[in-house]
Amino acid sequence: MRRRRPRSQRRSQRQRELRPAFRAGINASPVILPDADFQTLGQWSAVRFGDAGLALFDDGDIFLDFSVPARADHPYRAGERVWIFRPVPDEPAEPIELDVVHRAERFVVVDKPHRIATIPRGMYVAKTVTVAARRQFANDDVVAAHRLDAETAGLVLLTGDPAWRGPYQDMFARREVNKVYFAVAPAIDLGTLSSGGPGYAGAEQARVERARIVHDEYGPGWTSIDVRIERKPGAICVSITEGEPNSRTHVRLVEELADGLALYELHPISGRLHQLRATMNHIGAPIAGDPLYPDVLSLADTAARDLPTQLLAAQLEFSDPVDGTDVVVKTRRTLALAPNLTF
Repeated sequence: MRRRRPRSQRRSQRQRELRPAFRAGINASPVILPDADFQTLGQWSAVRFGDAGLALFDDGDIFLDFSVPARADHPYRAGERVWIFRPVPDEPAEPIELDVVHRAERFVVVDKPHRIATIPRGMYVAKTVTVAARRQFANDDVVAAHRLDAETAGLVLLTGDPAWRGPYQDMFARREVNKVYFAVAPAIDLGTLSSGGPGYAGAEQARVERARIVHDEYGPGWTSIDVRIERKPGAICVSITEGEPNSRTHVRLVEELADGLALYELHPISGRLHQLRATMNHIGAPIAGDPLYPDVLSLADTAARDLPTQLLAAQLEFSDPVDGTDVVVKTRRTLALAPNLTF
């Protein structure tokens, strides 16, 4: 009996049949037409997109399902899906060349620079690992198995065949990947965290935080920090709140640097949004260059910074979910404030 393909693969195949082909690694956005009194798609487009609305049809940027080009005089039907290629706000002047640090049969690992996102979202479209990799490898099926935010440099695992997306994405979702990060932040005494002592910015919250020394688990110098991380609707950053902890991070001060800074090694055990950045800020050591923690900078001030957030995803270690091979991949990048970083 022929084995049926997994549901995720069937859904992915169906999506590829419905949507128009990618353009330079960028997909069209699906839009479900709302209830309205328009007679034609052209009327809706002129209201929805203003002066540029009718140009979408002239430029061939709007489609119906199955890659059928839409016309401005097409009847407007509420609930119908259309596909739109929106203007790309961040097309780079030169192609982004990703450093491939590990290449395997079913995946590659690239070294992401600071200030580009992992996947297209918001103001990041072309300046993303996903789009850059699709262009570099001439493969529109490239997707990321996990994410790093734009402020974090380092290792990202990509798959190029839809058949292998599930196993590698699930591996990260199940937290079966050992991840190592390095960060530069103000030097503090980690040994005071468990008691909320001097140097601990969140001392008044010690009753809701579990900070403990984990010498037996990780060796001398390591502290495990458990906090509850939540994101309010519409907020661009997360908060550490009272309640049962939902994140765990192991932290070790590697060495003290100049100007009161230090190099830290971080092992996130959970995978919450901004977990490392928010946790380091919470214990009184906000990561150098961070535009969100402790203070949210404007877009202009963020762009004008002297250096990006000093956070680096430095190592991935896992057992390959397909063939069981042990894999260890290390970054070739460093940090501006710790240029001699080695591990």
